[in-house]
Amino acid sequence: MEFVADSLISKKIYKLALMMREMDINVYIYGEKGVGKTFLANFISPNAQIYNDKLSSVNNDVIVENIQDIKNFKFDYKRIIATGNSKLYGELKNKFTIEIELKPLSKRKEDIKGFVKLFQNEAKNVLQIDKNIKNLNIDISENLHSLKREIYKKFLCIDYEKEEVINILKEYFQKNYNESESYSSVLKIFDKALIEMLLDKYGSKLQVAKHLKINRNTLTKKVKAIEE
Repeated sequence: MEFVADSLISKKIYKLALMMREMDINVYIYGEKGVGKTFLANFISPNAQIYNDKLSSVNNDVIVENIQDIKNFKFDYKRIIATGNSKLYGELKNKFTIEIELKPLSKRKEDIKGFVKLFQNEAKNVLQIDKNIKNLNIDISENLHSLKREIYKKFLCIDYEKEEVINILKEYFQKNYNESESYSSVLKIFDKALIEMLLDKYGSKLQVAKHLKINRNTLTKKVKAIEE
């Protein structure tokens, strides 16, 4: 499992995680949504089982996600790697020898490039698309969750060449064309895609009509037609 550690913070956590791999002690990992808590837990114990309420005691490590939300959790497992959103206090805190805080990506921006590369390679394998994406929107509002989502979205909406788009449309019509459809009804597909994209981009029918170089009334009729 690849570990991205280009920031000073992540390099320290990486060294600590390597030590934790060799020690049978309970570890608690905390931080806000999408910082990589479960990823780190799996790195520390790659063969651990994910805890659920049906899992009986096992002679192995167990990963417990959001342990603060689990009532009456029994610590009768070989080793527990737990995650949560904030620090632990009281009796629950005493169950863990080591606590690791994962900072948000905004605090370790040096790691972003490595995660982009990691998610791009993952998307290529999962989606079977062997292309490099350009002009990526780096969204870290939800840390790794939003970054990964933007990369997959870009792969799914990748910049195709005109001939590739034509071939995709040909395949679509081969599967979906109904011989009873008229030429104008088929054109609604193209009108709908283009007009909705331009409305999202420019926000008003006036601006869309201006860029399409058509009368606003004509545009209104087209919008009404694609909504029928």
